[in-house]
Amino acid sequence: MKTFPALLIASLLSSCAAPFLPMAPQNPAADVAVPMQLRAGTPHIMVSINGQHPIPVLLDTGATMSVFAPEVATSFALLPTGGRRVQIRGVHGIAGASQAVMNTLDLGRWRATNVPCLVRGSSSFRTADGLGSAILGMDHLRRHCSFLTIDYQRNIVELGFARSFQPLSGRVTRTPLRWAMGMPIIRVSSGGIAWDAVVDSGSTWGIVVDQSTAASLGHAHDGTGMPGVILSGVGGSVRADQAGARTIQVPATTLCGEMHPGTTLYVMPGPKRVGSRFWQGTRLTVDFRGNALWLER
Repeated sequence: MKTFPALLIASLLSSCAAPFLPMAPQNPAADVAVPMQLRAGTPHIMVSINGQHPIPVLLDTGATMSVFAPEVATSFALLPTGGRRVQIRGVHGIAGASQAVMNTLDLGRWRATNVPCLVRGSSSFRTADGLGSAILGMDHLRRHCSFLTIDYQRNIVELGFARSFQPLSGRVTRTPLRWAMGMPIIRVSSGGIAWDAVVDSGSTWGIVVDQSTAASLGHAHDGTGMPGVILSGVGGSVRADQAGARTIQVPATTLCGEMHPGTTLYVMPGPKRVGSRFWQGTRLTVDFRGNALWLER
C-alpha cells in the first residue's frame, strides 16, 4: 500500500492558559537566508534547538505554533512550562499536547530565546522518515519578522527583520490576507463560489476543499478516488477512500489575482487550504507587516 503523508496542517489552540516564559529574541540587523529542502513536497529547513546539532524542521505556514513529537522533545531537552495540557486540532481530529519552551532556537544567523512550543502526546500520529515530527509554526515568526519568503524556485527561505518586503523582478501579484487563529487566510473562488483557504506550506497537496464546498461547485459525488493513499496527521491515519478523499476538475479557479484554467481540486478532510504543490515554482512571501501574500513567478 502506498503511503502518502498529509502532514500536520494546522495547530489550533482550543484551550491554552499560557504561562510561557518571556521571549527575548536577538533579531539580526539584516535579513536571514537559509537553504531549504523539499521533503514529501514540503519545505524543510535546518534548525538548532537548545544549542544541539541541527535537525530538519517542517516550515509550516498552516501551523499556529511550533509542535514537536515526544521523542524530539526528549532528545533536545525541551523544557515543560508547567502549564495545563492543551489540545491541537489537525487534519483528522484533536490530540493532546503539553506546553514547553525552547531555551534557544538558531535559524541561520538568528538566535531567539525562550521560544514557546508544544509537545504532542505519545499517541499522536507517526509518519515515515520522521516527517511531521518537528514543525516550525507561525507564532514566533509573526511576532519578530517583517516577512517570510519561501523560494520554491531556488530552494531558499528568507526572513526579513529590519525592512519591509520588496519583490524582485518578474510577474508579481499582491493579495490581501487576514489571520485566523494564527494562520494566514486568502480568498479562493471558482464558478462564482468563493471560500477562505489557509496558505499552508505544510500540506503536500494543492488546492484542498471540503465536501460541502465540492457540492457547492457541483461535484457532490463525482471525481476520482485516491486508492492506496494513506492520510496521516493529528488525530491519526486513515485511508483516503475511508475519508472520502478524491480529486475533482473545475473549469478554473481564481486566487492571488490570477485565474488558473482547468484546475484539479483535492476533496479531503480538514480545513480548506492551498498547499505546497500549488506554490511550486514560485517565490511565496507572507508579509507580516503588510498583511499581504506576494507571489513571484
